[in-house]
Amino acid sequence: MDPLYVAVAGSAVVVAERDGTHDPATGRALTGSWLWDASVVLASHLATSPSARLDIRGATVLELGAGTGLPGIAAVACLGAARCVLTDVRPLLPGLRANAEANGLTAEQADVRELRWGEQLEPEAQVDVVLMSDVFYDPEEMPAMAATLRGLWRGDGGDGGTVGWAATEARDIVQDCLVVLREEGFEVTEVDRVTRPLMRDPAQTAVFFVYRLQRRQLEQGVDFTL
Repeated sequence: MDPLYVAVAGSAVVVAERDGTHDPATGRALTGSWLWDASVVLASHLATSPSARLDIRGATVLELGAGTGLPGIAAVACLGAARCVLTDVRPLLPGLRANAEANGLTAEQADVRELRWGEQLEPEAQVDVVLMSDVFYDPEEMPAMAATLRGLWRGDGGDGGTVGWAATEARDIVQDCLVVLREEGFEVTEVDRVTRPLMRDPAQTAVFFVYRLQRRQLEQGVDFTL
């Protein structure tokens, strides 16, 4: 497949999709091998939001469920992040490495690792910003995702701790996912709402939400969500 070029902050980020990447356990195609509209929305928001730019500059950024890696790669290649950690299931890692290299990122700038929800990053990395695109699709998956997020998070809702940025296409299930994520100890704030044509069908438009995530302030130093 021909690579795609996505404009971010005046630069072009090249993204190659890998059609035919399958889950070896189920044989199903892995949808993370394709570039999704929500990742374009997130990369665009990171480039245009002053608060997001402030979070990103000089930071270590981790993309959870990175797929093709557009937001994480753009954070380093275009927006001044120090490095990114691109995480997903094992079959998607070669594509992530190839996309990082195609944008001139070294192995030190783009660390590609397997990370499944419910597990912890090994070895640990100090993460300043977590990026997520279209991950709010199944409420039953949210406790596992929250467990992984808690392992990545540094600090709580105050200044100087880890923050998250997420974009998702508007679907009925999204709010159910966010209810669970809030119950798991995260503050989720809608910061933008975007209507844009779909990449694969420009005649159709869709609504996308952008959220900022913080860990809820702990009471008396005890985190009851662990």
